[in-house]
Amino acid sequence: MQPNDHYNPTTYVDEPQTRGRSIEPAPDSLTRAFNDAIRPLHQQIADLKATLDDYASRCESLEAREGDMIAWIDKRGFRADVPSSIAAVMNAEPGAAATLNYQLDRRMTVVNHDLHRLQDNVSNDLPTTTFSEALGAMIPSIRDLAHLPHGSPFAFELLIKLGGNLNSHGGDQSWSNELDQQSRGAFYNKLDDVMVEIVKLRLEDSDPADGPGPTGRHGISQTDAGAHGGHGQGEMWHIGRDIKRLEQTGKFLKTKLGLEQYFPRSLMEMRGGGRCKRLRSCRCRGGVRKW
Repeated sequence: MQPNDHYNPTTYVDEPQTRGRSIEPAPDSLTRAFNDAIRPLHQQIADLKATLDDYASRCESLEAREGDMIAWIDKRGFRADVPSSIAAVMNAEPGAAATLNYQLDRRMTVVNHDLHRLQDNVSNDLPTTTFSEALGAMIPSIRDLAHLPHGSPFAFELLIKLGGNLNSHGGDQSWSNELDQQSRGAFYNKLDDVMVEIVKLRLEDSDPADGPGPTGRHGISQTDAGAHGGHGQGEMWHIGRDIKRLEQTGKFLKTKLGLEQYFPRSLMEMRGGGRCKRLRSCRCRGGVRKW
């Protein structure tokens, strides 16, 4: 055989013999030391999971109790009387305004009937102050209702009803009595103060009757408002109708009962606010119309 015949130089190159060789397992002592080191961590993780499960169970129990408490309060109509910490939870519900409105309306009816029953049980006419003080106790709750999402239209109607309830009390003596007339005038003056605030809130929360506008204080659109009874932020307030309603009622009370002022400042606010709403709406469409 010649030296160059079938010569392959790679035949004589030594290669590392690593292919196919398995890695030797770690010594038992090293594994044992590692497991001993992480065992407390595993225990801590297990303890934390157990604690989280316990807290989750407690939260579910508290939520159930909260639901039972709110149901108990609403069943008895006490929503307007709860402490502020509980009211904050209840007022966060989507239908809080409608629920509070229902309870206040129901309470107003009960108080009015009780006052009529009281008057029937005495021989002489009770002074107007007796009725105005009893009915006036509901004014703060109506103001709170106005500040809830979707609450300003409800508060508007309740305040008008509250004044009407006062008008249903008293005989001929009370209407002709100067002191009773002063008490009645002072009561309506207080209603007017609150109504001005409610009208401003409602104007902020409503769209003009002839066109859509921006969302209200709480960023709720008209569509969302419709899901809550059609009242509240984004409502289409036909303010002209309510202005005429208050004007006609005022004329009646002045003619029949001698009441000189019936929501004067509120009517002024409604006329000015309604005019501005319509003016802005028309300008957005490229035109200007008169109120």
